[in-house]
Amino acid sequence: MGSLTLTHLTYAGSGLPTARVDFDPKFTVIYGSSNTGKTFIVDSIDYMLGGHVRPSIPRAAGYSQILLGLLLPDGTPLTLVRKPGGKSIYVHHADLRNLVHATPDAVVSARRIRSRRDISHFLLSKVGLDDSYIRTNEAGNTELLKLADLTHLAVVTDTRMIDPTPPSQRTRGTAARTSARSVMKLLLTGEDEPPAAKLPNAAQRRIQRSKINLIDSLVLDLYAKLSRDQTPAELQQQLARLEGTLEDMARSLARESEQQARAVAARAQLAEKVAESENRLGEVLDLLGRFGILRQQYQSDLARLEMVSEAGNLLGYFQVGRCVFCGAEPEHQHPQHGVQETTQLHEAVIVESTKTHTLLADLQLTISDLEAQRDELAQHRADLTRQVDEADNALAQIEARLAPLNEGLREVVAERLRIERDLELRARLDELDEHRAQLVSEGAVPAKRAEALIAGRILTSFDQVLQRVLDSWRIPDVEDAGYDPYGGDVSAGGTTRAGHGRGMRALLHAAFSIALARYCLDRRLPHLGFLVLDSPLVTYKEPDYDADRIPPNVIDHFYRSFLAFPGQAIIVENATPPPDVIEGARVITFSGSGDRPGFFPARPSSAHSVS
Repeated sequence: MGSLTLTHLTYAGSGLPTARVDFDPKFTVIYGSSNTGKTFIVDSIDYMLGGHVRPSIPRAAGYSQILLGLLLPDGTPLTLVRKPGGKSIYVHHADLRNLVHATPDAVVSARRIRSRRDISHFLLSKVGLDDSYIRTNEAGNTELLKLADLTHLAVVTDTRMIDPTPPSQRTRGTAARTSARSVMKLLLTGEDEPPAAKLPNAAQRRIQRSKINLIDSLVLDLYAKLSRDQTPAELQQQLARLEGTLEDMARSLARESEQQARAVAARAQLAEKVAESENRLGEVLDLLGRFGILRQQYQSDLARLEMVSEAGNLLGYFQVGRCVFCGAEPEHQHPQHGVQETTQLHEAVIVESTKTHTLLADLQLTISDLEAQRDELAQHRADLTRQVDEADNALAQIEARLAPLNEGLREVVAERLRIERDLELRARLDELDEHRAQLVSEGAVPAKRAEALIAGRILTSFDQVLQRVLDSWRIPDVEDAGYDPYGGDVSAGGTTRAGHGRGMRALLHAAFSIALARYCLDRRLPHLGFLVLDSPLVTYKEPDYDADRIPPNVIDHFYRSFLAFPGQAIIVENATPPPDVIEGARVITFSGSGDRPGFFPARPSSAHSVS
């Protein structure tokens, strides 16, 4: 069986910088910051291989072509080109890595149309699996193998990595389990199912009755979940009335909320004015205190000056004439005698007393003015305080009106949700009734046919490969790992994968995919040849390891296990690979900034962009 090799994924658009990642034929690691387009790359690969979910992020806007490069088993280059949202894939037998204008060599449908002109048959024919059949149900019906039956085993997205659905199944359900078991038989043994013919209608009718009974049980269960016995028309009318009530309540709530916002703003302004008034009143009181001390000082100075004047008069120090000390007449007194001194002292006392009286008078006027300001500010503060109380009362009244409005709104919304749920249940009931009528008219699946199982020795060999993969990562408590061909799940440490937490589910899914690829490629059994894993390590944490990341021991051994991988491996992760892996693999780092911020390069400025 042949294998495919991915060479590149490219997004191209007119006037936009080309976004591309090139894949190493053996091992590629894409890691770095979150929200840089790593998962978008995996989703785009799945989309180009026939996936129906279009990958979409804002930075992809404007790109008109998605290019996926491959190498066929004989080494021939191949480029698949698809428009985002397009239903056709254009095939070019060349290695194209820019906007494609050439005429394609072939055009195939991106979706399976049960013909030889879809991408599924085209690629399966290149690896020799286009005529392989798989079983689709327990009755024994078969259909041709689809590419989607293999891509979900080779391209594992981050959501499927942690989903409890068994890794061998694309979806849940009995039919999916049967198909997955048949695909695993094809991969592990190389043997497909023999095509089955339609069985007699009598058997179909027996199965039909079982399906009808199941539908009847589902109908009874859905009826039990209905909150009220109302027709869809009645529910629609009630829903319309509730919508009108909601609009009225929303308008009332908006008016009250607007009044509340204005009242809160007014209350805040009043609070600022109160603070300003109190600050100014504090300043005035402080000045009054200081000026009161100064007034006391002036009064003390005047008292001392008056005392000096009275003492001088009493002793005659300030009288001009005969000296009170020696009795000499003025004409007999010496030029430097004390008469001049005493006269000047008397004049100085008078001048100082006059100046102090003047200062005291001015100070008294200032104090009187400040006291008037104090009284005015105190009254203003009292007025503001009263206004604040009134504003608080107004806010309390608004809140009292808002409370019943909010409660009523919650009740109406809850009632609307109940009606919408009943409408959904009614729609589901109508679908079941239609499906029941179709089963009655068309018949059902034929009777059960014995299924060819996978030999025990093959399952044992695969389980050994799975165990070696887990042991190489140094993960604790993963002994007795194995694949259950009946349930489709894998188990390790005595617990199925679905019974583990998100971290172990991701690692067990990755280990299953790697073991399956190793087993098939080493034995030249059917496999696409490449493996793309998105975020197998993000959610895992070792027991008793106090960190929010995976221990480097597991990370390093995980990455190193791919250095000897027999096919092509592409790992998309946040965890940094060890230095020896960086040297031995193609490592693409998305830093969120710098030369390679992410999958999409920075857009050119509008001034230089091409319209």
